[in-house]
Amino acid sequence: MPNETTVTTPNELEIRVERVFDAPRDHVFSVWTDPQLIPEWWGEQTVVEEMDVRPGGKWRFNTGYGVVEGEFREVDPPARLVQTFQNHLQTLEFEELGERTKLTQTMRFESTVERDTTMQYGVEEGAKGGFARVDAVLQKLAARG
Repeated sequence: MPNETTVTTPNELEIRVERVFDAPRDHVFSVWTDPQLIPEWWGEQTVVEEMDVRPGGKWRFNTGYGVVEGEFREVDPPARLVQTFQNHLQTLEFEELGERTKLTQTMRFESTVERDTTMQYGVEEGAKGGFARVDAVLQKLAARG
């Protein structure tokens, strides 16, 4: 049975996405921070144009549908990553559960309207699709040993 992805709105400015991955924490953290792994789950057309994983470092992906970019605010491997992402601030927390890892992704918006607009874009479907691809990347990492 696949791991459940839960999407909640803990307050009027935030969306929270939670998901457990069947992989060690350093592997899960690397999926978000290793430029070689990004295209494997963002989509084959994605080109990582810049990825400077340190506080103040910029990231920029050309996805084939357009450019997505932001800046890293906090980098605390393999526990926590805070970055700007288009119109919001994204906090990723990686919690070790033995051989598994719980990811809590919190998106914080400037206004409730922006948050609600993003919810309507299909955050849940997007997260589920993206996380299914992350699972595939994690399986490859596990196979490499």
